[in-house]
Amino acid sequence: MTLLDAALSALASNQLLAGGIGTLAFGSAMYLLRAVPDRTLALVGKTVWTTVFVESMSNEYPDVDAFIEGKRLNFFSRSLEMKDGSLKTGFGGGWGLYQGVLFKYAKTKSAQQLTHFETITIAFLTRDRGVVERFMRDCKPEEHRNSIHISMYGAGGSDGGMRRRKRGLETVFVDRAMKDRLVSRLKWFLGAEEWHASRGIPWKLGVLLHGPPGAGKTSLIHALASDFDFNIKYIKSLHGLGAAFKSGTKNDLFVIEDIDAIAGGLSRDGTKESAIDGGALRGSPLHEILNSMDGMQTPDGLKFIVTTNHLDRLDPAIVRPGRIDEVVEVGPLSVESARAMFRAFYGREGIGAYAPRTGAELQRMFSTMSAEEAEGELGRKVVERVREVA
Repeated sequence: MTLLDAALSALASNQLLAGGIGTLAFGSAMYLLRAVPDRTLALVGKTVWTTVFVESMSNEYPDVDAFIEGKRLNFFSRSLEMKDGSLKTGFGGGWGLYQGVLFKYAKTKSAQQLTHFETITIAFLTRDRGVVERFMRDCKPEEHRNSIHISMYGAGGSDGGMRRRKRGLETVFVDRAMKDRLVSRLKWFLGAEEWHASRGIPWKLGVLLHGPPGAGKTSLIHALASDFDFNIKYIKSLHGLGAAFKSGTKNDLFVIEDIDAIAGGLSRDGTKESAIDGGALRGSPLHEILNSMDGMQTPDGLKFIVTTNHLDRLDPAIVRPGRIDEVVEVGPLSVESARAMFRAFYGREGIGAYAPRTGAELQRMFSTMSAEEAEGELGRKVVERVREVA
């Protein structure tokens, strides 16, 4: 008798043993049969769905949140919430239809964050990435397509934001060579990731604009961001600068205005105290700020513009080469720029005698005077200056 014959004989004579083995075999078969569909469905899910995640810290979140409301299938999506005075898509999941493509979404809120944090996950039943790109583009309302988003960052992190209408560079009256220099540098930087990597140089760009109040520094930044379709992240406090920088994307331009004023509470040892954002905070060591601008904490692709009315008041470490890559003086307008501004306001050529004025001074003059009155006033100022020198 072979071993197989002996085993079969034992099973035939012992029904309890035969039942146990049969049950085990049946259970194993069912487990395998159940696992195959689950794994197949998971594989199919990864293959046929295209998923995008949108976080509440991103500029696109409000637009996506509102857009889903008009595309969801209400029969399967009954969760709502009150937001901005109207009912919007609530937390939870649901289904929607966009350009004939079915999508499912889930809106969740994190309970482990110090600040309010939400995520919308959208999965489209298609392999066509173009559908997702069109969805994200169509989410943006018409009025937002001609605007940039400005986010505020204080000592405690994100502090809300607002939208500003885009501004053309041709509406900013500063010397043309200065505008061309900054536009050229930004264009080169955006395409120079490989150039920096091959030379072991951090891929970041720091620009400092300095000059008297009213010279056009803020207007120039607004126009540059508009021209490159950047969103602005506006730094109100240097405390937490590193965390703010890490939140940036390739479409973000960080702006630190009047750095000499907001750096007053910074010290090299962190012992000085200052009132920031309405509360007393211990001053951050200066090296933390410097390392955020150019150090191990500096993220790739970082772009920031710093402004000051008093270049001589800045710590030399802030403006050293490598930390600040471009130092640009924005001063009173040249006669060519002043005449271009005159043409824009009055629609004709003008200005004979001229002594340098800031853009803000000329704007106030051109907004309140006739062309003849403005020319006369500018001429009188030239005569007065000559007499003072004499």
